[in-house]
Amino acid sequence: MTIGSLTRVLLHRWYLTVVVVALVAWAARGVWNQAEPEYETSATFLVTPSVSLSTPRPEQEPGTQPGPSNPFSLSGGASTLAATVSTALNTAPVQAGVLSAFPDAGFSAGEASSSSGNRTYFPVVVSTTSPEAGPALVEAALQAARQQLLEVQQRVEAPADGLFIVIQSTPTDGPRELYPDRARSVGAIALGGLAAGTVLIVLIDFALTSLAERRRRRASTSGSTSGSTSGSTSGSSPAPATAGAAGLDLRGPGGGGQHRAEQGAERGAQGTGQARARAGSSARSS
Repeated sequence: MTIGSLTRVLLHRWYLTVVVVALVAWAARGVWNQAEPEYETSATFLVTPSVSLSTPRPEQEPGTQPGPSNPFSLSGGASTLAATVSTALNTAPVQAGVLSAFPDAGFSAGEASSSSGNRTYFPVVVSTTSPEAGPALVEAALQAARQQLLEVQQRVEAPADGLFIVIQSTPTDGPRELYPDRARSVGAIALGGLAAGTVLIVLIDFALTSLAERRRRRASTSGSTSGSTSGSTSGSSPAPATAGAAGLDLRGPGGGGQHRAEQGAERGAQGTGQARARAGSSARSS
């Protein structure tokens, strides 16, 4: 079926098309009104040297060994740490640990994109089912980031008094009420409903067209049979018959009656003749 023929069917069965569109619109409106909101809260985390790491160390005394230093204190170390921590926050074990106290919630850390000196930022976005849980989940994510940052530096044996730390550098933004699934749900209902309704209209149109065609054929066959029967009856009607040499007329009731009257007159004449003959014989005998 082409687009043109499908359009003709929908226009021809316009009353079914109107019903399908109305039902789909009603269902889509119900899905739109019943969609549950989500609340999005965001914040920016900053990986920065601690105060002790930022404080210049006193000059070493001659002949003494320098103390251990943080390998990430070199240029670019904060960017490396921020990328490592943001990646760790998106792993399944860290997510499960943070979200254990926040059912039906989620959070994600963005890539470290901006830096200033030895300070690097990365965003964190959380989504919750209630507006009150957003700030609490941001704080839980911050605690997880601090733990991950500490473990990374401990693996390289950074000194306890020379560490990088992670802090929340901007106020919590939100919560914002969002409906991320509402548009998708309404679109799915609309497309699925219209597709199913179109198929149903095509099937109904096919059934009704087939039924009408069957009725026309039946009516045409009945008309042809009636015409043939009438013609056969007219063609086989008996022709007028005659009695041949005796002059018998069998063409109608009037002719039969006349024939019977003539036979009665002949019989009467024969009877009169016979009576006269017997009378004559009797007279001669006497």
